Amino acid sequence: MNIAIGGFFHESNTFNPIITGKEDIVVFEKEEIFTNKSAFIMAKGIIDYFQERGEYSLYPLVFMKAVPNGEINREYYLLLKERFFAYLKEAPQIDAFVLALHGSMRVEGIGSAESDLLADIKKQYPSTPIFSALDMHASITKTMMETADAFVAFKTAPHIDVWETGYKIAELADFSLKNKITLKTAYAKVNCLIAGEKSETDCQPMKSLIDELHQLEKEAEILSASYCLGFPWADAKENGVTAIVVCKTDQERADHAARYLADKFKEKKHLFGFSMPSLPPEQALIEALKQEKKPVFVSDSGDNPTAGSTADNTEIIRLLSKDLKDKINEKSILIAGIFDPLAVAFCEKNMQTEIELFVGGIYDTKYCKPVLLQGVPIKKIEGFGLLNTTLILFKTKEFELIICSKHIGFTNSEMFKALGINHLKKDLVIVKLGYLTEEFRDDAAVSFMALSRGCTDEVLSRLDYSYQYELI
Repeated sequence: MNIAIGGFFHESNTFNPIITGKEDIVVFEKEEIFTNKSAFIMAKGIIDYFQERGEYSLYPLVFMKAVPNGEINREYYLLLKERFFAYLKEAPQIDAFVLALHGSMRVEGIGSAESDLLADIKKQYPSTPIFSALDMHASITKTMMETADAFVAFKTAPHIDVWETGYKIAELADFSLKNKITLKTAYAKVNCLIAGEKSETDCQPMKSLIDELHQLEKEAEILSASYCLGFPWADAKENGVTAIVVCKTDQERADHAARYLADKFKEKKHLFGFSMPSLPPEQALIEALKQEKKPVFVSDSGDNPTAGSTADNTEIIRLLSKDLKDKINEKSILIAGIFDPLAVAFCEKNMQTEIELFVGGIYDTKYCKPVLLQGVPIKKIEGFGLLNTTLILFKTKEFELIICSKHIGFTNSEMFKALGINHLKKDLVIVKLGYLTEEFRDDAAVSFMALSRGCTDEVLSRLDYSYQYELI
């Protein structure tokens, strides 16, 4: 049997003015997908499942991924979609589509990319089943549910079951094809928005809600149960929490189970809260500087690029270089980091030289302004990561700051290693994140979340939504 595989994976923040373009996006086409599958872990799960079974032929189309950012450039998205369908025309008759989608990718002037893509697939291949893996923070639309046969979403936040989710959706496709049945999928929505930092799956009440999913999946009839929590930094009508259940043949059971999960979420929604001390930025930094253990991690949560912020908000830098500089008391501080290609270019011309440097505030002009620093660019790394980013380590009297030429995330220690930094010996490590990733959680002796203003404001009531949601 012939399986078409592909994927469009991006979390699009509508409060971010940046339009995500070609230079921000990594694309693998056709055979490149197999050789680069480890760079797209959800796709790797799909590919691994089918390659373990010799009876399937895989036809790779287009996989694109990018660090969460503003909406995707319309013209570039349409070009990638055109390639997706062009490669399909070269393939033999396709028995199923098995896709790796995010669920909250948005395109300027179009809206939900998943709705647009799935509707076009269904229009051109009306009798071919569609299966897709999703991020836990997918925003489910009516069109998505009407066009796809089944969805499976991550069950962990931070997301550590990405490969498993790709593997699982491939397993469901395999079951459907081998048994020649159309799977029965149901969904139920809850009109509320919740930040991921209040819904970590190791913490209550999300932990018990995930347990409910596992309990349902023990039933012989139920193949999969998922919560898609939506993406709170997208101002979109279809946003909100969605329960999705996939059954073998029983639509009534799927409907009942989805409603049950939605009701369980409603029942527990008043229990959600942050999993670590979460304070206004100045207070979070003061508390962090008081600690004797190290390293102390502080999340600059309002400017979290892995939730689609601009990554150039300067509030934390301003506080440490001005208001709080007398409280640092010679503690070693690392800030990771800030997205500023102009500052990178200026540093490249003045390496190992003391300079005055404006940083940040280029894209986020609502919540901050550029900050003037005095210091020395002491190290440069070129070609970092999939986007071939240039990194500058800029040292001031108060801290070391990583400046990036591309909009990237700050999720692990690879950046530190590339720059020759032992972050474990720093007193304070400030990262543009919300909840800490698994690696940083293990590294942190103590952690705080700074409730900074920005495109990923954790205090959702401070954002200007066009639509009415209950904000948790």
